Amino acid sequence: MKQLIKQAVITLARFGNSKNVVLLKVENINNGIIIGAFLNGEFLFSNESIKLTNTPLEKIISTKQTYTYPGTVVKSIPFPIYQVSHSDFNCVCLPLLNEENQVIGIVILTQKMGISLSSERLHVLNLLRPLIAAIIETNVTMIAVLTERERLLQLSTTDGLTSLYTRRYFENRLQEEFTKVSRHGGVFSLLLIDIDHFKQINDTCGYKEGNRVLQEVAQILNNSIRKEIDIPCRYNGKQFGVLLPYTDVDGAYILAERIRRGCEQHLFTTQQGIPFKVTLSIGVAHNIDITHHHEEPVVELAPITEVSKEEVIYRVDVMLNAAKQAGHNQVMVWW
Repeated sequence: MKQLIKQAVITLARFGNSKNVVLLKVENINNGIIIGAFLNGEFLFSNESIKLTNTPLEKIISTKQTYTYPGTVVKSIPFPIYQVSHSDFNCVCLPLLNEENQVIGIVILTQKMGISLSSERLHVLNLLRPLIAAIIETNVTMIAVLTERERLLQLSTTDGLTSLYTRRYFENRLQEEFTKVSRHGGVFSLLLIDIDHFKQINDTCGYKEGNRVLQEVAQILNNSIRKEIDIPCRYNGKQFGVLLPYTDVDGAYILAERIRRGCEQHLFTTQQGIPFKVTLSIGVAHNIDITHHHEEPVVELAPITEVSKEEVIYRVDVMLNAAKQAGHNQVMVWW
């Protein structure tokens, strides 16, 4: 689509004998978006909003007619104004109409002061207007399709209650991370987190309060991890998982302790304002084994051995169960 817009403004510049062309999409009578510009031989893909209120473009939209106005520069692009300016160019403004005869866009071409477009060139530009309008409509449709696709993608990858990733997305990312480190080397770690005595919270306070606890724990996770790097998910009901790329087991333990303490110190209250305590049990594992051989007088390290993805999941689950069996509110690590 970008290439199509580029070709459109270059064609308008050539047939309009203009060094500067702006293609504007009309959002409404007050606002427009610059979707492409050709400025002194260089194409610009801007997608920047611009106000149309109290400008000549309001008249272009209402009358649906072509007019020429004095020009100035706004946001580095030529723009028409009512009053005479110190600039040495005018702006020729051509409305672009859709099949319902609505103005959906405007072409702005610059002409040197005192030089007008010939009738032949204006005729060619008028012939091009329906084509340029169709390009703008196609661009709007594509944006709508992409927006809907992004919305559907978010729905399929995000847990509705906690706004964390879903387990399915988490497992896909885990597979990607495992494939990457298998090919190129590296380390990643996993956290598996369980809310202690969650059934008791539901039984005592009700499911609404339980859901609020899940949301607040999710927020603690989000506030603790590295944005755009770590992958937090709602793993299974009252459990959460966190994938930690580029993180060894020592770093994962530090993060797990930060999350555990953050939850322990967080003030949870019922809707009536009654405080109650929530704690977490956390298992930690990573994707490598380092075997230590203790021999006098030195300690030798065996080569690092990668373990399978399934083994990492097994180990983190074992460590979570060990944390719960040790009395809850614990972090246990498969070193």
